[in-house]
Amino acid sequence: MENDKKITEKVLKIKGIIETKEYKIKELQNFYDNINNSKDITEYEKEFLTEVVEKKIKIQFPNKAKKMFGGKSEMAKELLEEVLIDLLKEFDWSNNKVDTKVKAGGSMISGKEYVCHYISYKNYNAYSTGFAYKQTKVEDDAFLEVHYRKVGKGYEKDKEEKIFPVQLKDEAVNLFKEHLKKTII
Repeated sequence: MENDKKITEKVLKIKGIIETKEYKIKELQNFYDNINNSKDITEYEKEFLTEVVEKKIKIQFPNKAKKMFGGKSEMAKELLEEVLIDLLKEFDWSNNKVDTKVKAGGSMISGKEYVCHYISYKNYNAYSTGFAYKQTKVEDDAFLEVHYRKVGKGYEKDKEEKIFPVQLKDEAVNLFKEHLKKTII
């Protein structure tokens, strides 16, 4: 199975061409379709190349990208909703001082980050834990951030924060659960 996750020289060369050459939207759409219909590359290589084309479309043609792939926050919201539904079954969120829902982060609203959505729990002792899906710029990979802290001035130095690639969602969720156990009192 490990051979299925190898990228051939041919595919790496195609990646370089897609990233460096200028294309019209129609050409990129054709690339996308041709990659998905190709019988000459593995499924893993198809995913690899379609991500390259997707990123190029998002950077060069953001309005078209939204129509093609959905809004920039769709994946973040879906992932966080799924996590929240599971956590609502496992933990009592009734004393949460903040809304128990997927929220848009201030860093995204202010334009500092391309995508930032999160769920959080804050108790009456001002301890907070959060689970965020972030993407700094359109060309960057998305990541998950889990934090635990006491909210207020002078407490930032005590903040615990860990970043995970999205592929390690289960590990990030497990850490968030550990923080929730300390926060939900």
